[in-house]
Amino acid sequence: MVLNYISRTHSTTTAIVLSVLPLLYIVVKKVLHRLSAPIRQLPGPKSVNWLTGSLERHVWEPDSQDFQLEWTQKYGPVFRYYGMFNVSIPYVTDSNKLDHSIFADGHYRYYRSPSVELYP
Repeated sequence: MVLNYISRTHSTTTAIVLSVLPLLYIVVKKVLHRLSAPIRQLPGPKSVNWLTGSLERHVWEPDSQDFQLEWTQKYGPVFRYYGMFNVSIPYVTDSNKLDHSIFADGHYRYYRSPSVELYP
């Protein structure tokens, strides 16, 4: 005897389709966004592992900054690397380039008051 947990009716099928379509739309939108993101154009180290990305096991040691300094010397002040689960992460060490990447069109800038002094 075969048990049927979900009865096959027109309304059940419609409910399942209507609940799966928004989920499918969100997944496709996220995948297309990642595939068309301008961060993919940046140079950077390749992924070593799908779990750790570009970071190897020895990154968790105390001298792990040396690894990022090597990347900065090799790829320049702006590059991308892969973080946990192969998520692309931008790495910017030049503040002028960071300002340009955030405010590319010149709008929405934060203007500080004249009383604010920056450290040289």
